[in-house]
Amino acid sequence: MTSKKNDHPAWVAPYLARLGVDAPESLGAPSLEALRRLHRAHVELIAFENFDIQLGRPQGIDPAESIARILAGRGGYCFNLNNAFSELLTVLGYDVTLHRGQINGSAASAKATAEEYATHMALTVVIDGERWSVDVGLANSHYEPIPLREGVHLQGPFRFELRPLPEIGPDAWRFLTDPAQTTFHSMDFTLAPAVWEDFISCHTEFSTSPKSPYVMWFELFRRDADGAEFVLDDEFTRDEGAGRRTTRLLESAEELFKLATDVFHLDLSAVDDADRAALWDRIQRAGAEWRAKQESAEK
Repeated sequence: MTSKKNDHPAWVAPYLARLGVDAPESLGAPSLEALRRLHRAHVELIAFENFDIQLGRPQGIDPAESIARILAGRGGYCFNLNNAFSELLTVLGYDVTLHRGQINGSAASAKATAEEYATHMALTVVIDGERWSVDVGLANSHYEPIPLREGVHLQGPFRFELRPLPEIGPDAWRFLTDPAQTTFHSMDFTLAPAVWEDFISCHTEFSTSPKSPYVMWFELFRRDADGAEFVLDDEFTRDEGAGRRTTRLLESAEELFKLATDVFHLDLSAVDDADRAALWDRIQRAGAEWRAKQESAEK
């Protein structure tokens, strides 16, 4: 990981190759156009996924391990994806800052102070004096960087919004998902700089606690120009906004792993048949329990 080629660490070329950039010199100097290209490719080709957490073998989140996962054909969740991407952008010459963020299920569940933010690693990049929200680890949200400006930001079929949070502090912001999306409500973040070690405690809880959503439920996400695709437990959804959403039940472990390979671009060859069967049994039970709760709530 420390040898260099063309003044870049050895991992840069294979990382860029996963993003479809076989000639790194084609990126040129840091620019908004190149950043957009890299961001789009990342959310299209490197999935948000929690296979290892579901299998009881949680991964680490340090930059080296997160990058190694990507080179091995895997993804991860926000602590992996944004940590790795920030390292790549930094090596390529971008002005990147990590920030503490907080995922909100609703506005009512938001934290009262920025010091409490811990459940999301957010990134910003400054280009030509303007700061941009960069996020390849927020599941079905950003397709491209979003300028850090108050107001509505349209990306493909989705309508996002950024709002300052003066009641929290001068550096606090809220990113709101499209109202039609149902995976989460918003993500609050502070522009105060953070380091990746700030997220170790939350990662430990997220990856091991029986009450963690990543331990309880299986999640797999990717974005593209026309929408988002995701698997929650045993349901596969294609969401193209404005009510254009199709969902179907998966029927077998074979179907799940084929989908993960063909649609979500993951290399899961290291997961053996026994683990695939055990994971599928777990996913099916969790999905059935969720649907039973939903049906009960509607009565």
